[in-house]
Amino acid sequence: MHTLRFLLSRLLAGVVVLFGVSILIFLLARVMPGDPARLALGPTATPAQVQALSDRLGLDEPVMVQYWEFLRNAARQDFGISLYTNRPVAEDLGAAFPATLELVLVSITFVTVFGLLLGILAAHYRNSPTDNGLRLIAVLSVVSPTFVWAILLMLVFAFALGLFPIAGRLTEGVHPPAHVTGLFTLDAALAGDWRTLRDALHHIVLPGLALSLPAMGQTARLTRTNMVDVYETQYIELARAFSFTNFEIATAFALRPASIPTLTIIGLEFVALLGNAFLVESIFAWPGMARYGVQTILHKDLNGIVATVLVLAILFVLVNALVDLLVAYVNPRIRRLGST
Repeated sequence: MHTLRFLLSRLLAGVVVLFGVSILIFLLARVMPGDPARLALGPTATPAQVQALSDRLGLDEPVMVQYWEFLRNAARQDFGISLYTNRPVAEDLGAAFPATLELVLVSITFVTVFGLLLGILAAHYRNSPTDNGLRLIAVLSVVSPTFVWAILLMLVFAFALGLFPIAGRLTEGVHPPAHVTGLFTLDAALAGDWRTLRDALHHIVLPGLALSLPAMGQTARLTRTNMVDVYETQYIELARAFSFTNFEIATAFALRPASIPTLTIIGLEFVALLGNAFLVESIFAWPGMARYGVQTILHKDLNGIVATVLVLAILFVLVNALVDLLVAYVNPRIRRLGST
């Protein structure tokens, strides 16, 4: 009962957040400088053509009328026509979103596995040369921008060593698997197409790693700090007195309480990776939603801008609800407090 009330309260808060985001981004898209119709038609269009497109888009209507029409259409998953691609925005997002989601899922896997592992190792060997070395690596990964890591990894592992490809989701001549989810790795695995699966994994390693490194360093630093705090508690000393091994103490006693702040950060990093992916997608020619979103901003594609931000907001709400559930599972006191 506590879990259900906790989940409902988080979902209700998420609906309020989505409503507020929709209003904010809709208004911001309308006050951006430049005439969307003029930008879409180009400098050679006549005033009559520009006015006709403005009328078709409803840009001359009051803002509240435009917003109401937007909500009605969005409820039917209709975000209008993109001024950038001249195709339905929903169709553009349907094609671009799986690529970004796949990239972010691989990146967050790297963040979770290696970030936690490095943090645990640093905490275990705290105040030793190993700890200092791992902390230095974590700090370097945090302070270096994503595009720096992308270029560095490309130069070393693609150009110098020739171990990985530098662009696209698949090698030319390798056909995408049958569409189920749009995630090439998952669709290839479901179809038993192991050649395509290997090729897709081969292409996603470098961009996924480049995108994950700053968040990985942050996760490692936070995990190390929390683990050190837990190691200094009395029940850890009691576990050592009962001759538990270091591995048992780290995994069975220390990791669970230390992981609560880390889980929250990982959830926030997931959504941040979606927003930061455009740099990696541009460098590795990855046909994802983040790069599409940047192009819609540059072309003042109102429908594309609003739809892209709303998709990110929905993911933010869903991921945070999932993280809240995981944290509540790890620490039931949070669940009980959140449901009162």
